[in-house]
Amino acid sequence: MHLSRPFAASFRLLAVLALVGAGGLTYPATPRVAVVDTYFGTPVPDPYRWLESVHAPATRRWVAAQTSLTERELGHLPRRAAIRALVLRLMSAPSDGLPQWGGTTTAFSRSDGSLKHPWIVVSRAGRESVLLDPNLRWRDGTTSLADWQLAPDGRSLAYATKRGGGGFVTWHVLDVSSRTDRRDVVAGVPDWAPIAWAHDGSGFYYGGYASKLPPPSGAPIGTGYRACFHRVGTVQSADRVVYARADHPTWLTYAGESADGHFLIDGAVDGDGSGGTLVAVRDLRVAHAPVRLLRPLGAARYDYVDDAGNSLYFFTNADAPHGKLVAIDLRDPRSERDVIPEARATLVDVTAVGGRFVARYLRDVRSELIAFTRSGTPLRAIALPGPGSVEGIDGDTRRPVAYYRFSSPTTPPTTFAFDARTDVSRRVARSAAPFDVSAYVTAELFARSADGARIPVFVAYRRDRARDASTPALLTGYGGFGDPYLPTWSTLGAAWLGTGGTFAIANIRGGGEYGEAWHRAGMLGNKQHVFDDFAAAAKMLESRGFASRSTLGIYGYSGGGLLTGVCEVEHPELYGAVVEAAGPVDVLRGHTYGSESAWVSEVGSPLANAAQFQWLYRYAPLVHARRGVRYPATLVMTSADDERVSPAHAYKFAATLQYAQRDDTPILLYVARGTGHIGGGTLAEQAAPLAAAETFLWSKLSLH
Repeated sequence: MHLSRPFAASFRLLAVLALVGAGGLTYPATPRVAVVDTYFGTPVPDPYRWLESVHAPATRRWVAAQTSLTERELGHLPRRAAIRALVLRLMSAPSDGLPQWGGTTTAFSRSDGSLKHPWIVVSRAGRESVLLDPNLRWRDGTTSLADWQLAPDGRSLAYATKRGGGGFVTWHVLDVSSRTDRRDVVAGVPDWAPIAWAHDGSGFYYGGYASKLPPPSGAPIGTGYRACFHRVGTVQSADRVVYARADHPTWLTYAGESADGHFLIDGAVDGDGSGGTLVAVRDLRVAHAPVRLLRPLGAARYDYVDDAGNSLYFFTNADAPHGKLVAIDLRDPRSERDVIPEARATLVDVTAVGGRFVARYLRDVRSELIAFTRSGTPLRAIALPGPGSVEGIDGDTRRPVAYYRFSSPTTPPTTFAFDARTDVSRRVARSAAPFDVSAYVTAELFARSADGARIPVFVAYRRDRARDASTPALLTGYGGFGDPYLPTWSTLGAAWLGTGGTFAIANIRGGGEYGEAWHRAGMLGNKQHVFDDFAAAAKMLESRGFASRSTLGIYGYSGGGLLTGVCEVEHPELYGAVVEAAGPVDVLRGHTYGSESAWVSEVGSPLANAAQFQWLYRYAPLVHARRGVRYPATLVMTSADDERVSPAHAYKFAATLQYAQRDDTPILLYVARGTGHIGGGTLAEQAAPLAAAETFLWSKLSLH
């Protein structure tokens, strides 16, 4: 049984400390308070509980003082302007995005290197024109284009706008021919929730909250959430709820039509992150047809791919940790037939393209594409430029051509068109890079974790500095929710390479690089494997001559921020500098903040039982940071308006490390504004946090 003893009635200050480092670095005064929670007989002090009140005047004054200190320290760093300029050039590099198809129209995003937001271009009969330019629409920079989807008939474009860095978007509909907005305004949609057009372009399905506001702090993420249909040209109040499960407040529901419009595919995922999906179907050809449950919500995924007659095709990992494609016959839905059986490589997804299926695999995290017949006979592997990643495929059973994008840490994104009639791909566009990428190479190496597990590590470096431990090296990773960290071209990695460093990605457990078993080996009670894997990758880079402990830095964002925060506390001796960005590091309190409660099935709950409390307690960085230890130079980063990971995590972590730090090695707090969790605002506002992180790391890792 859990007993809480917060001593709230005697919420008194124990000390008001001005921490002064030996070199003169003075941190803002940070009160420590007498708050103790008792979990299953274990008392846990929480001296910075007051920082959870992120909007309180005392917290705001403290954040302002921390920000002033950080700006003074970063302002002294010589490469800041150059690195910021490089980040901006990478973010706005000339490029065309992955095309979308609708009727006789193709649409794609375009950047020209002018430091403007990408705009949307349409192509008809070989003629291109600008459809929507956010730089002209929203000149003040407070509104940005967050997402867009071309309708299957090519007549309409749904686009989402976002103000500042909030966690919600508003969807609008643009008439493609006239370039004018229709009356449609659909609000209350989270920025992580996609839409799905009806097969005929008459409207789209979306998921959102009835109140157009997120659930209250600490409430299940599915509270008030439902899947709706919006018909083009109508007001949102007329939208029809098509699937909702108020009986399960942690569930997030969704809906979409089959390619031919015969069926409505309803589904639900558990918002606590369990990874399985519920699948139901309704026959749209029959008036008032009932919803038929095909698969209940369990541990397995069922992702709709295509249909033919009475058969629906799904990607699933049911009894197949590496994934497979199955067909479910609606005349006997209890059974299913393997179409593309499970293989040794990890099947990521399957796309219907004309008369083909295209399967995307990971083999030791390197992407492979294989074309199959509709009956599941393999035809051929689709040639890729080299080791790297295919980030997604845009295809449809109604057309023979699909588009996909390939990149690697040293290869800028390149778009290809695959023609199912000839099984041949051709290159259609390639993003530019602001430096000579031919001087760099990506290699895949392997580390051995504490329990002997083989951990892939992709290392990108200059060919002429393959084993130079004096070159600053940056290691990153994620390790959670079954999401593979693919070796792709990224602003983070490219900016580090362009500055002259070595960049590495650790494909640790908890992700989906080797299927569901790899995920489960790094979740719940196995979460320590994630941190051990990352430490093993760091040691391997040192042993192979890519870095020394004084030249190796680590960077993690969101779930990766938890990773770097824990690894820093567990092994401060391994790293020269750390950036912990937007990480849910307050693992014993995060479930009370808001959307963090959705992660219980991935990491556990300190309230559920003694075993789950112990999982979290053993690695909780706020608990195990010890006074008098020398921690690496650290930049703790957050956004003041992050609605997905509360800034309280960063505030408490920065305060904890500043109190614990042995010497004047800096522990700084960087608080962005207007960027939210996944970015927002102008390109300059989006570039600033990453440029600050890279400047900080470079200054602390360079050998002088």
